[in-house]
Amino acid sequence: MTASAVRQIIISGAGVAGLTAALALAAKGFEIIIFEKAPRLSEVGAGLQLAPNATRLLTRLGVLDRLLPQAVTPDALYLQDGARGTTLLRMALGDAAETRWHAPYLVCHRADLQAALIAAVHAHPAISIRLGSNVISHEAGKDGATVRIDAGDRIEEHHGTMLLACDGVWSARRAAVEHDRSAAFTGYIAWRASLAAEALPEALRAALPEVNSVSAWLGRGVHFIVYPVKAGKFFNFVAITKGRDPGREWSSRGDSLALAAAFSGWHTAIHAVIGAAAEQWTFWPLFQIDRPRFLLNERTVLLGDAAHAMTPFAAQGAAMAIEDACALAAALGGDAVDWPAALSRFNEERLARIASVARRGSLNRFAYHAAGPLALGRNMLLRSRPPERFIADLDWLYGYDGTGFI
Repeated sequence: MTASAVRQIIISGAGVAGLTAALALAAKGFEIIIFEKAPRLSEVGAGLQLAPNATRLLTRLGVLDRLLPQAVTPDALYLQDGARGTTLLRMALGDAAETRWHAPYLVCHRADLQAALIAAVHAHPAISIRLGSNVISHEAGKDGATVRIDAGDRIEEHHGTMLLACDGVWSARRAAVEHDRSAAFTGYIAWRASLAAEALPEALRAALPEVNSVSAWLGRGVHFIVYPVKAGKFFNFVAITKGRDPGREWSSRGDSLALAAAFSGWHTAIHAVIGAAAEQWTFWPLFQIDRPRFLLNERTVLLGDAAHAMTPFAAQGAAMAIEDACALAAALGGDAVDWPAALSRFNEERLARIASVARRGSLNRFAYHAAGPLALGRNMLLRSRPPERFIADLDWLYGYDGTGFI
């Protein structure tokens, strides 16, 4: 391996995980090259919730200031009865979140987070990014990693001290090692749409306890999330329902009539939104990786969805990718001879963290989708228990700062 390759890390994929990893590792003195197969970085996706465990790391990376003009700091999180529209719980966010967890709770559009990350990447002299460049194969040994790149009109070979596979839930790098494993369909679909603030149906505006808030509407087997994005100029909607397995498919055009049927008997405000955004609904099948894994070998590491794709019920998908990246940068801060032990600790700590977050997501799904006597019991608990108790239950999640990244 050449001297220039000793401090060079190769990243496959320019999503949240890959871009964050590039910034975190460049801050540790590495040279970074990112290969992204897409010819351009499109504004795919919809809204994101970024809890304090993510925003504190984005602050350290110099990304948060770039994101804030387009993000929203919600005043509160509400849990609403989907049929009646009544409030079951209000948890203060805004200044209260920043005071408690020393970092803001934000909501934003995924494209705005991506734009902030890309701007920071372009501003860093140690990072280069190559679009339209697909990693088609890799080899790794104790001294580093070699990748072959399809650059469209030619095949290239690049060497680095390590390869980070940040190429999503159907990671080609993971598949090259685990031929018999793939992400599993969860049985759930996320329907997504957005509306300009001025187009928000009056029925919903009247039903929202606070406009500048995140509200989760709960019901039998389904739930519906509402929050502002784009500096409050738009509202993002996410509806979670059960659905069929579409195979390896991401966004598809959604049938608003089918969506309305899934929310039969719900509050008129939700049906007003479904109707107002009728032409915009897309549905995204939700996949998860049942066996999270970070280390493919001593010089190939998986991050983000490639390592641990999970359901969105804890609203922590992007946050876990950001944590992954910063924890890895902290682990690789020393001499390369110490990396095997450092990576082993990284793997153990991240797997434990991911397992805890996944359990919280499962608990949220159970609570959000409860029906009958279970729903009645849930509602009684949410109304009777002081909100401070629910907030304290999130300290382990939002107050987490275990990456060691500075």
